[in-house]
Amino acid sequence: MQSTKKLKNKTETMNILITGAGGYIGSYLLNFLGKNTPNHIIPLSKKWPEHFYDWKDKFNVIEADVTKLDELQEKIPQKIDIIIHLAALNNIKTAKMPEKALIVNGIGTRNMLDVARERNCRLFIYFSVLQVYGKELAGTITVDSSLNCSDDYALTHFVAEEYCRMLSLKYGLNASVVRLANVCGCPLHRKVDRWTLVPGCFCLSAYKDKVIRLKSSGRQTRDFVSFEYIGKCIKHLIEKRPNGFNIYNLTSENVFPIIEIAEMVKSSAQSILNKNVRIICESRYPLRSNQFSVKNNLLKPPEKKESRHILSQEIEKTLKMLSIKNL
Repeated sequence: MQSTKKLKNKTETMNILITGAGGYIGSYLLNFLGKNTPNHIIPLSKKWPEHFYDWKDKFNVIEADVTKLDELQEKIPQKIDIIIHLAALNNIKTAKMPEKALIVNGIGTRNMLDVARERNCRLFIYFSVLQVYGKELAGTITVDSSLNCSDDYALTHFVAEEYCRMLSLKYGLNASVVRLANVCGCPLHRKVDRWTLVPGCFCLSAYKDKVIRLKSSGRQTRDFVSFEYIGKCIKHLIEKRPNGFNIYNLTSENVFPIIEIAEMVKSSAQSILNKNVRIICESRYPLRSNQFSVKNNLLKPPEKKESRHILSQEIEKTLKMLSIKNL
């Protein structure tokens, strides 16, 4: 009887709310979970983007500001089983508006936690960033490693993490913090505004100017994860529904020098766009690559060969998107 009950719990339909659902990661997760789970997915965005307007026919879209608790309480349905919280100011906007970022990323998260508590949610998933460990990582890093927030962007995410910890311990809310590596993925629409991220920014420069300009030597390394892998990890969390407060590193455990990513874009641009792209490094520094590994404690990470293949695929998809439609 117990095994049958567990099976039913795993296959039941749940209401899953995704904040920031019109953004770079949120739009992918909305699409992925809508296609790959039996659950009812509810997108929330401050203002639903026009380029995803047809999704209003597929999903019950909620337009609400995460910094306004009364608005959230009024518009969000009473029956919400899981909240995936992605609404936040990105690194570019945070650098320009640190005070607003602290309110959106910090208080916005606290408000969503209050909604989760009031609606007796089974799980609250918060997307944080690896930058809470530091800007240029080195050595082996686990969820128990010390934190080193070196800018406002990392600090606002740390504040949000602490709200998750505090309210989880205070009210018994199941809250999972996911510290995310660099995302590599072709956006679902060309108007999704995250063209400042590597490798997307390299693809855009190659397409527009036939030049990839690095402000460094390009030797610094980054850990990249694909949209598909993020989707699999979040689906795993939804099915597992861990109890209490938990922190996870969502990484590939593989690192690539930025210059190598630029070379991959250059090679793909030559074959896809038929353009001879130059790479210009404006500095000799750093002189050496930083070697690090952020251990993934959520789901088995891909092999390095697979990570490189996925990077190449996403670069090709992005260049093809740019070649068909101008930004």
